[in-house]
Amino acid sequence: MRAHKSIQRGFTLVEIIIVVVLLAVLAIYSFSFLGIGSEIVAQVGSRTQLVAEQRFAVERLNREIRSAVPRSARSNGACLEFMPMLGSNVYLSLPRPGPGGTNPMVVVTPYLSLNTANLVGSYVLVYATEPSYIYSTDQTRRKTIAAIASDPPQNGLSSLTLAGSPSEFFTDSPSRTFYFGAPPVSWCVDEARNELIRYSNYALSGTQPGLTTLQSSAGSQQVMAVDVANNLSAGQAPFVVLEPTLQRSNLVRLFFAFVSSEDQSATIDITHEVYIPNVP
Repeated sequence: MRAHKSIQRGFTLVEIIIVVVLLAVLAIYSFSFLGIGSEIVAQVGSRTQLVAEQRFAVERLNREIRSAVPRSARSNGACLEFMPMLGSNVYLSLPRPGPGGTNPMVVVTPYLSLNTANLVGSYVLVYATEPSYIYSTDQTRRKTIAAIASDPPQNGLSSLTLAGSPSEFFTDSPSRTFYFGAPPVSWCVDEARNELIRYSNYALSGTQPGLTTLQSSAGSQQVMAVDVANNLSAGQAPFVVLEPTLQRSNLVRLFFAFVSSEDQSATIDITHEVYIPNVP
């Protein structure tokens, strides 16, 4: 019988080169897609971290504004100022000029988390419908509490001895409501340092203090947030106070732009409106 030789065929050099080129192209596109996916995951992680870092400051500011004395919020663009409210209730008698006036002021003691004795030195406001009545030297609707004592004849009442000149309130509140107020607080965006700073322990002023004034006069300065990227010259004002209408009281609009210092592609804008529910 005749033997048959098996024929074995291999790949030619051209075929091998074509396969190598195709595999290289496929690998390049595969790694490219993997790189895009990794970049997306990293950006999402950076934004999530950025939101988590700034959430505390925005939430605290929201709570402080909602607890402010009504009509005390005012803004000059870079800074927001308001007077924290320590308590509120109704009064029974109010020091007024003329024969119908009484002194001291008798009020229904509001529920307070602090000792009422600590109210000495703070403010009591009656029908302060404009920031000028709250901050200026005009003391016709804002008085400083010189002393406070429980009214023995009736439980739940307190007598306030007031300081200042004039010593009487020149108008009543239609609802006979009063507010206890603390020294003012300001939140400012420092564009040079990219920080949101809270200022406190400074004196009342008829003109709202700016950032430079607060840096030199405020007794307490706290950095509440970093990586703040508001461009004030481009109109990115962080604070806008909207005047009250017949349907609502003060409304404060907040806008913050945050950019991560570690990842410039991680950016986030926060727009929020805070409603101050109280009325004078």
